[in-house]
Amino acid sequence: MATDDDAVGPASRVRETIETLEGLAHVGYHRLSRVNYEHRGIARRNRTPAGSFRCYEPLNRHGSDAMLAELDATCGPSAVVYDVGANVGVYALGLVAAAPNRRVVAFEPSPAAADRLRANVALNDLEDRIDARTWGIGDEDGTRPFYRSTNPELSAFDRESARRYGASVADVRSVPVRRIDSVAASGASATSVTSDAADAGDGTRLPPPDAVKIDVEGAAPAVLRGAKETFESHRPTVFVEVHEALGEHVPRETRGVLSDVGYAIDERTGYWRCEPVASDG
Repeated sequence: MATDDDAVGPASRVRETIETLEGLAHVGYHRLSRVNYEHRGIARRNRTPAGSFRCYEPLNRHGSDAMLAELDATCGPSAVVYDVGANVGVYALGLVAAAPNRRVVAFEPSPAAADRLRANVALNDLEDRIDARTWGIGDEDGTRPFYRSTNPELSAFDRESARRYGASVADVRSVPVRRIDSVAASGASATSVTSDAADAGDGTRLPPPDAVKIDVEGAAPAVLRGAKETFESHRPTVFVEVHEALGEHVPRETRGVLSDVGYAIDERTGYWRCEPVASDG
């Protein structure tokens, strides 16, 4: 007699097989990307809903990305955007490509991804509008082990996140981590820099954000906890990429932190748009 376990087992194995094949495809893609970046080979046009730019990615990235489209439509022409988990810079580049007065601070802790981010920024001569920072963003200032995955899209501060979809941990490095509250200026008139001077502890501050995009696998709650003062003072619009494969505990914790800082969640497919709740006063 067949049992529920008999029915669920094959379906589960099929899903695991599909995820493994998808993971292997990603690994192959990123190997091709690595060669192209190392040799500064083909620089192709990448078209996104926000804007187009040149980059070293072999394929068009985020060409129909709904979160990027809404983020672009939400930001003003002179907005400051914090791109937390910038990867190779597709969001950052798309957001400034057609908005010459907009500025992005792009945070990317993976050394390999940060090198690619800077290569793409330099390719488009946008160093004056994209401030690339090789930091992780969290709820404590210091350093943390960062797990680089064989699928770079999965590299994270969490070992298990780096091993999803058949990927494995390629290496572990200690990277700097900053709270948004530690690096964001308290005043909107603060000047910014385009170096890692703040990492040296010299008191340099970045301009406060008008919008924050967060795509950090399972680390969103820590990012939000470390931005409490900034969110309460400046009330930026927040976009959070939702990673359902990480389980329910991450979205649940993320909801709790957003509620604590007075934000309401408007759920979209695959991401949340979060806005400050109006004060009764």
